[in-house]
Amino acid sequence: MSTSLTELTPKERIFNAALDLFARQGFAGTGLRELAAEAEVNLAMINYFFGSKKALFKEILDKFFEGYLAIAKEKLCVQDSIENKLRQFITTSANYFNDGQNSLLIAITELPHDDPEIIVYKASWVRQIAEILEHEVSIPLEKETGRYIPSTCMGPMLTSLMASRFLFLPVMDEVNKGVGNSVDVAVYIKMITNVFVHGITDPNWKLNSN
Repeated sequence: MSTSLTELTPKERIFNAALDLFARQGFAGTGLRELAAEAEVNLAMINYFFGSKKALFKEILDKFFEGYLAIAKEKLCVQDSIENKLRQFITTSANYFNDGQNSLLIAITELPHDDPEIIVYKASWVRQIAEILEHEVSIPLEKETGRYIPSTCMGPMLTSLMASRFLFLPVMDEVNKGVGNSVDVAVYIKMITNVFVHGITDPNWKLNSN
């Protein structure tokens, strides 16, 4: 059951309104007055609860990356095969992305190149996930197969693969109209998991193959 606006606190309304507006029209394209109107709060409440629009943006990033990092720790930092760990990580992460599509869009696509502070801020979160991938996947994979895929490559590969459905969803929904071959989330997750896992664990696979 969805929560009505009146059941939320002013802070929750501001946060949810920012999620919606930032995802649809971008951080730069969203004004504070528009945000206040969407959340049905006084303009001063945004500064009271968050300090600034940028601080609100950072809180959205924090919530998204805290969840993503928790998944990486839970699914990768365990005693298991590389394949099983990756399967669990991809499945859980892709479902997490599906459940929080607005957060995903903001975290992945909002990269203001004219604001080094935000780039550094995102990097501080991504670095933690990359370190887990390095120690739990990249280094063990090299020991097992002789193939070294640095986490700074594997991380973007995995994230892009898992996020691709949700980033392109409006376009692909239009493409699939009348075709009848759209793939639901559960099937999509199985597909991308098999594509990624078999691609790096098959002994016949060559790192530089076409």
